[in-house]
Amino acid sequence: YHCAPAFRIGIEMLMGVKLGSVNPADMHSYMKKGESPLMMVPGGFHEATISCAGEERVFLKNRKGFVKYALRYGYDLVPVYTFGEGDLMANAQGGWGWRFALNNIGIPAVLPYGCSWLPIFPRRGVELVTVIGPPVKLPQIKEPTKEQVAEHHARYLAEVKKLFERTKTMTAASADRNLQVW
Repeated sequence: YHCAPAFRIGIEMLMGVKLGSVNPADMHSYMKKGESPLMMVPGGFHEATISCAGEERVFLKNRKGFVKYALRYGYDLVPVYTFGEGDLMANAQGGWGWRFALNNIGIPAVLPYGCSWLPIFPRRGVELVTVIGPPVKLPQIKEPTKEQVAEHHARYLAEVKKLFERTKTMTAASADRNLQVW
């Protein structure tokens, strides 16, 4: 976000989309102002790191901060999933400990390989389908407890799984796959 200001400003001006960081201070600022809608990818670098061609994976098992902020400021959570995203690039598997450690300090530990003639480009012909589920309504709780956050995180995760199962036949490649939650 902070490393590409020209890109960010260009996107904001051309598309009318506001881009921003999801660090805690920025999220607090956006939500305190009541900015809506907000969209984030809770899996972040970790989700990119675990992506694998032929698999459908999300990194949500222990990502609960976004739920805490949604509860604190009264936002609903909308489950969204894109089928085929992991098929766009091959990504080296394994070495999770050191790769996640790099992610934690802001260095994306992805090792992607796409097209054979130019590996930095995604593979051609990959079918992508994005599905959006109904909002998970959340109460506003000024200071949510860990138990409340865990309860609503479980609700959100259950809705992501239901959305996946209900719509996975929309692409031939994903019809026989299961959602892996890391």
